[in-house]
Amino acid sequence: MALNMYFKNGMIRKTRCQIPDDLMPTLYQVHNNASFPQLTWLIDNLYENPQIGPDIARALADEIVAFERLILSLHLPFPRVPLQKLQTFFTGAATSQQTVYTSSD
Repeated sequence: MALNMYFKNGMIRKTRCQIPDDLMPTLYQVHNNASFPQLTWLIDNLYENPQIGPDIARALADEIVAFERLILSLHLPFPRVPLQKLQTFFTGAATSQQTVYTSSD
């Protein structure tokens, strides 16, 4: 089940993003890793439709960048574009001080 996310971007516009099912195995590589507490929290709460505040969104964006660097340093293949979309989405929510709303398919 994919996780659909959005934050308000103006009066009626919403910026949307999704964590697709095929990205989950990649994210689970850092589950319960002390260096990635917010990604672990997101994975643990994925299907409970969490609301993500701007501070958590900023931490998630930073952890995604650190995760990409870790994977690159190990010379492992990874889905770069989906991770970059997530990082951009969470950065946008944090920058505009918006809460991210979620729902599972």
